[in-house]
Amino acid sequence: MPEYKPAPRTVVEACFDPRGTASLDYVYDVAAAAGLADQPVRLAVRRLEAAGVLRQEGRGRKGRLHLTDAGRLRTDADTRFVALAYAQDTGLAPWDGLWRLYTFSVPEQRRAERDALRTALTRLGGVPLAPGTYVSPHDLVRELTDETSRSTVDTYLITAEATRLTGPGFSDPATTAERLWPAADTLAAYGPLADALGHPVEDTPAGGPTGTPHGSTGLVATALRLADAFGHALEHDPLLPPELRPSPWPPARLRHAFQERWTAIREQAPDLSLFRAFDPPAAERG
Repeated sequence: MPEYKPAPRTVVEACFDPRGTASLDYVYDVAAAAGLADQPVRLAVRRLEAAGVLRQEGRGRKGRLHLTDAGRLRTDADTRFVALAYAQDTGLAPWDGLWRLYTFSVPEQRRAERDALRTALTRLGGVPLAPGTYVSPHDLVRELTDETSRSTVDTYLITAEATRLTGPGFSDPATTAERLWPAADTLAAYGPLADALGHPVEDTPAGGPTGTPHGSTGLVATALRLADAFGHALEHDPLLPPELRPSPWPPARLRHAFQERWTAIREQAPDLSLFRAFDPPAAERG
């Protein structure tokens, strides 16, 4: 198999500290440890700056990166998403039995706001029931406000809650979940994480693997590969409440295996500032 190399964007995003800053010297050192040259990292920085995610202060290795307000909001939303996954896996986020419906009708001249709502709803795991109408078992209003704007949400978004949702081919919560969020699609998204952990998706031991490479270079490469795979999985996982998925649910076992491997990396390199949002909650770390 070819040696794994993380996407340059993954390296950049991994290096921000809790204050939302990252020194370019550190970014380039982490990239080098993962086998990446400086040039693709510089290109990733420029693209993230053009997208409004960060701003650069200074040049070269003496420069610093700062998350913008938009970048920080996105990072905070991702942190809440990770926290929700951990809470669900430990039984701390039971479903309240409500389906949330989101609908909007935005004038053509406000197309950008309409597209922003669609993009945000899809990224947050909502699925369309009909044109302009999405459904989720989660309350997404806060996240939608962060990803679009308070003005867009207040002006165009209509929400409703329902205790029963039926349609062609589904009549109960379990069949509704499978029809709208097929389990096979979510399981496929966890394939890279299963590969990184060294176990098939359908047969992951709860304890996870134990062999983490020693040495700073090995730890960085392992951490980035795990982070890349974990981020990919969560990006494509709507994180339906456990009540709506089969039991046992393989992604929950994979996330537990990831937590154990991630904790082992932290113990070997406590100063490694990579994706602190992925750390298990303090209660789980003991």
